[in-house]
Amino acid sequence: MFGIKHMQHQRDALYLHTKQLEKHAEQSRKKAQKSAIDMASSPVGLLASFVMGATTQTDMAKKARRNLLNGASRDILSFLSAQVMTYMAAQPQDATSKAEESANDQASASPAAPSDDTPSQL
Repeated sequence: MFGIKHMQHQRDALYLHTKQLEKHAEQSRKKAQKSAIDMASSPVGLLASFVMGATTQTDMAKKARRNLLNGASRDILSFLSAQVMTYMAAQPQDATSKAEESANDQASASPAAPSDDTPSQL
């Protein structure tokens, strides 16, 4: 009635098919694990592991060196910029102080004019 027996039969068939697929997947996983362990412990696998590790270390060293150089160049540029700014800020003050010094030197070098209050000696 209403195809219940047919649906039950399909469900059982799907269940058995799923069980077979699960069994096949488990066997495939075990086989993959075994082959990975065999490959890793073989001389070829060990050599490949060494090469991968060396490549990774080399890449990391290159990146670290690049980062250090970039950081150092930024530090050097900021230091030089600060030095130039300090020099530029000090230079106008030096020019002003030199002008004041030359004005003071000229004033002290010129003879003082005798004032009318003091009698002049003959």
